[in-house]
Amino acid sequence: MGRPKSMNYSPEEFYSLSTEERRMRGRLSTLKKMIHRREDKMEELMKPILKIKNEIKEMNEEMNQLKNSIKDLGFDFPTFRVEDFYLKGNPYYRGVWYVNGKKQQKYLGSENKINSLVKKTTKGFDTLTSNQKREKVLEFFLPDFQLDFWKKEYEDFKS
Repeated sequence: MGRPKSMNYSPEEFYSLSTEERRMRGRLSTLKKMIHRREDKMEELMKPILKIKNEIKEMNEEMNQLKNSIKDLGFDFPTFRVEDFYLKGNPYYRGVWYVNGKKQQKYLGSENKINSLVKKTTKGFDTLTSNQKREKVLEFFLPDFQLDFWKKEYEDFKS
């Protein structure tokens, strides 16, 4: 059966075209078919990606609702940051946050050790400024800081 023709040439009209024009029109037709097939394949491949994007959107909406509920109940996330400090002339990192005006901190490790860990997940890490490196280290360790914070909150709640 095939697809409908875009040009309706009778055999006589088609053969009256020059060989070069027939060849070009044939190639044009082939390219149109190839493009159409690839667009269909792309559409098919995009379905799982769009599904995952939709799931992420739903999770973000749920997370925002949860954050609002936490704020409404009076819980609040502290602000986390990463500091570098020196001990015996060697640079180290620690995570810092404040709970009820009291400073909480978590030792992360030497700057070399932490930078090599974060470098594995961040392209171009070596070219960043020291402030940008601290931001990437914070991004890397933020889930750990939050878990430590909630663990402490839970322990305080139990007692």
